[in-house]
Amino acid sequence: MTASRLERLRAAPLYLICSLGPQHSRDLALHHLISTTESGARLVQLRDKQASTAERCEWLARCRGALEDDVLIVVNDDLDAVLEPGQPQLADGVHLGREDAAALADPEPEPPGADPADPQRLAAGLRIARERLGPELLLGTSTRTLAEVSAARAAGCDYVGFGAMAATDSKSGTTRADPTELARAIAEHPDFPIFPIGGLGPDNLQLVLDVGCRRAAIGAAIFAADDAADVAADCIERLTSAS
Repeated sequence: MTASRLERLRAAPLYLICSLGPQHSRDLALHHLISTTESGARLVQLRDKQASTAERCEWLARCRGALEDDVLIVVNDDLDAVLEPGQPQLADGVHLGREDAAALADPEPEPPGADPADPQRLAAGLRIARERLGPELLLGTSTRTLAEVSAARAAGCDYVGFGAMAATDSKSGTTRADPTELARAIAEHPDFPIFPIGGLGPDNLQLVLDVGCRRAAIGAAIFAADDAADVAADCIERLTSAS
C-alpha cells in the first residue's frame, strides 16, 4: 500500500529548498534535483519568486516528469499553481510565507509600521488555504516561535519551517530564530514535522541536532556545492544517525 503524502512528509528528515531566479539555469537545477533525490531526499520545495503561475506550472511539470513518483514536490507561495483548473496535479502541496498567508485573509496592504503578518490574519489565511487545498494536499508555513508553530498547526498546517537558524543570503531581511524556542516547539509538538531553515548545511547542522531536532530544510549549502548529491546524502546521514 502506497504511503500517503502526509506519511511521506513525516518520514522525511531533509527538505530540499530549490530557489530559482532569472540568473539560475533550470537545466542545472533539475540536474541537481534528480541527483539529490536519487541520493535519498524525498521532499522538495520549488521557490521562484519572480515567476508567473503559468511559468511555475511549466517548471512543476518538468520536475514532476523527471523525478521519481514518490518524491513530494511543494510549490512556494502559489496556491493557483497547485490548483490550476483543468491541469494535472503537479504539486503535492504549497508552502505559504507569513505575508502570503496573511494576504489570503485580508488582501489590503497593512498600514506603515504594522506587522505584515499579524497572527490573527496569518491563522485566518492558513485556514482559507487549508479549505482550498482539501484534506489530501500538503500545507506548510514559516514560523520562528512556539506560539506561531501552535497557531499554524491549529489552522491546518501539515508542517512548518522554523527559522532563520543562521545567516542566509537566500532571503533578505530575515530574523534569526532562537534555538531554545525551537527546542520548546519540538517538546510541545513531538509528532509534528518542524523543519529548521535558514543558513543550514552540513557544517552547522549540529545547531539543530543539539536541541533534539532530526529534520532540516536546506537549500544553498546543497545546490551550490560541487557535488549536491553527496552533500544531501551527508545531511541525511547526520540527521538520521544522531543519537
